[in-house]
Amino acid sequence: MASPLILRGRGITAHFDDRSVLLEKDGALRRVPVRAIREVRAGGAGGDTVEIELTSAGGDPAVFVVSRASPAAVAAFVTAVTAALPEERAPRDGMELVTEEAPEAPAWRLLLARRTGAVVAAGCAVAVWAALVVHAAATGGPGRWLMPVFGAPLLLAVGRFAQLGAGIARDHRSTRRHGITVAADFAGRNNAHKETWRFTDAEGRERLYVGSGRVVSRDPRRIEVRYDPRRPDEPYAPQPTILYVVVGLVVGPMLAGVLTLGLGLTFWPLTEALTG
Repeated sequence: MASPLILRGRGITAHFDDRSVLLEKDGALRRVPVRAIREVRAGGAGGDTVEIELTSAGGDPAVFVVSRASPAAVAAFVTAVTAALPEERAPRDGMELVTEEAPEAPAWRLLLARRTGAVVAAGCAVAVWAALVVHAAATGGPGRWLMPVFGAPLLLAVGRFAQLGAGIARDHRSTRRHGITVAADFAGRNNAHKETWRFTDAEGRERLYVGSGRVVSRDPRRIEVRYDPRRPDEPYAPQPTILYVVVGLVVGPMLAGVLTLGLGLTFWPLTEALTG
């Protein structure tokens, strides 16, 4: 089965998935099933336009046009849609079969809706940081404003490591309390040369885990994988105990040092101003 085709034209985009054509224009979505299409043809200068003509009950048929597209993409689109058209189509108005769909919200809007508190906190942090930079530049000595500029990336790095650690702790706790443990078989390496492991969940669906984990057997190669039935697409593999010990003894103090340095560089101008 060929991959779904996406044809991008001037102000309109057409998606074809063997059963229908989804037209996206000015934020509105229209789904046209193949049984509502009488003919799809190429046109325009150099074959850069697709015309999708719908079936008709006797009057003038509706025609959707996607213009200013790649000629090669137009040719592939016309061929694919034409091959999917049914041989027998009822003589009815194709517009009666066209449906309107609600567009998906952009990723940034979903992020704002789901994590409003985090977004507000991040905005406040950026505002405080900008105020520190301006204050240091206005009242400090030469180059003093560079201190919060260099300190902020260090704090962001520590925050990112903390976020990753919190995610691992959450997965560990969730799968330990509510998860199912399986032995996953080695399935090779992916394009990034990371090890992949295959297992079958309780519903009989085959799933993959990418990464390393606690070894169950070496012949065949298997590791322990846990998954929460409520989120089977997010498997978790507990690591050997020695790895947690190493992280705690080595990475912990290192992150503490970076955090101290970042706080010092970022807030030193403000502290100096308040105590001076």
